[in-house]
Amino acid sequence: MNPAAHILEIGSSRIGQRYILGSNVPLDNPNWSGPWDCAEFASWCVYQAFGFLFGVGATKNVAKAEPYSGHWADDAKKYGRVIAWEDALRIPGAALIRVPKAGKIGHVAFAMGDGDRTLEARGAAFGVGIFSGAAERTWSFGCMLPGVDYDDVATGTAELTAKPKLSTTGYLWEKKPHFKGANVLVLQRALQKKGVDPGPIDGDFGHQTHSALVSFQIASGIEVDGVFGKNSADRLGLSFPIVPTPADIAAYESLKTPKGPTEPVVSQPQAAPIDTIASIQKQGPFYVALTASGFSFKIGSATSYHDDMSRVGLRQGTQTIQDTLQFGVYRAADFSALGQWAHFIEPTLTAEGGARFATLNTYDRAAFTFGAPQFAAHTPRENLVEYVRLLLALPEAAHYFPDLSLRPNAAGRTTIHLVQGATFVDLERETEVVRPNGRKETQIVEFMRYLNSSPTEVDENELNAAARLMLWLKLDTRARQFQIDVFVATMKSKLAYVKNKVPAFTGADWEEALWIMDIRHQGRGSIQEIAAALAKPDRIGALRQIGAAKYKSRVDTVAAAVVTLKSSGVLDGFHV
Repeated sequence: MNPAAHILEIGSSRIGQRYILGSNVPLDNPNWSGPWDCAEFASWCVYQAFGFLFGVGATKNVAKAEPYSGHWADDAKKYGRVIAWEDALRIPGAALIRVPKAGKIGHVAFAMGDGDRTLEARGAAFGVGIFSGAAERTWSFGCMLPGVDYDDVATGTAELTAKPKLSTTGYLWEKKPHFKGANVLVLQRALQKKGVDPGPIDGDFGHQTHSALVSFQIASGIEVDGVFGKNSADRLGLSFPIVPTPADIAAYESLKTPKGPTEPVVSQPQAAPIDTIASIQKQGPFYVALTASGFSFKIGSATSYHDDMSRVGLRQGTQTIQDTLQFGVYRAADFSALGQWAHFIEPTLTAEGGARFATLNTYDRAAFTFGAPQFAAHTPRENLVEYVRLLLALPEAAHYFPDLSLRPNAAGRTTIHLVQGATFVDLERETEVVRPNGRKETQIVEFMRYLNSSPTEVDENELNAAARLMLWLKLDTRARQFQIDVFVATMKSKLAYVKNKVPAFTGADWEEALWIMDIRHQGRGSIQEIAAALAKPDRIGALRQIGAAKYKSRVDTVAAAVVTLKSSGVLDGFHV
């Protein structure tokens, strides 16, 4: 027999252990003591209690199991007995599942059977434990596991009658139609005050507000569900439910009258028909784009990563790298108009993903990194945003990104704007954010969210943006040229900055300059470290050692390319 109570006994032995979102748990290790996330904890409990895999995807190999709340939802429907979550709360050992949707995080817990408490890995602030108040949280449905004995319930003798849902008054989440009102306005202002940008302060609980709330919940270490409830209210310093003041209500009422742009709307010129992305599908581990003309290409595959938090995004492995070579690889000979600069930048570009113009990753804190120079999306006024701004100035831009345009912002600077009905949102608005590790950083949050709306799953935004940018490379050589133009301009600026800060660096020795450029582009060394290296007898050897222990492969790649440049003589007499 497989009594359901066994799963609660197994899980309860881990009470008090740590939670880290995205933790990788070996399900066949009975001695594992954390860290956990919700799906990993639930699947581990099932495997340890009953010896079968559940909620881990299609694999039958425990070593390849990938627990995920979405897999729990799928397996519940395929193999389990789906019941109302209200009923599940009254069945010891029944699973409670919140299905993940686009931009949202799912969740899995086990009911204690008293209609109130759950056993779960709940969040960074909670860890593993038994928690009350489950009826007031958001669930999709419940599930009774296959082959598990739930006392008389499994035999059908117990009556399952859902009790009325408790009131959801005061809770706010992304739904259709959206929550709108002064209470949402108050929430948006509170998020903004905490350094998390909710997008337009408009009293409309849409996707940007949802993403901001999720980011705040992650940073605060509370349950990550995208729902504004008591925990989020406490951390934001708000009452629950939110009670708007007369001033809040008046502010919301003033926003209800639609306002058009302050500048004349200039239609983008219509160009000749251009191939477009028709669909993006998952084929095995790969996300593959198909165009209207029938051309297909690999974008990347999902991966998990941990920097200042656990993240999920796109990476490009061996097969995808091979496939993306068709979009072009930087070769100095193809950019002879740059003179010696064409050769000078080649080692760094080679170290950045093999100099492929379609290099992509979306799994780290930059949210979206693209191009041969690996332009990051999070930095204001440089890197990816500069590149995309150049692309959007082309007449054909509307074919690739019809919802984006270049417009003057409030300060009169031309920036990238997102069309939202009759309004335009400045995607380059600079915001000081508090990262999950507590550090403050200025980012262009709206631009990052446009390209990648969720840091914890592969979403439609990042797939669509990546596919369009890659297709643009294939159809227009200017898309490649702009990458190099932006990169050269940025490197000249970075080298000029080092000259200003480090008197020992004159730029007369191109090899010294190349190492400094690579160090500053990758970010593996500080100005102080560069100055210290230039004070040593073997200046180039000292520069090469900066970050070498951590980034040996990259340093070796650059060093080999430098040897080739020196032997060819193409940079003789070059200085910066």
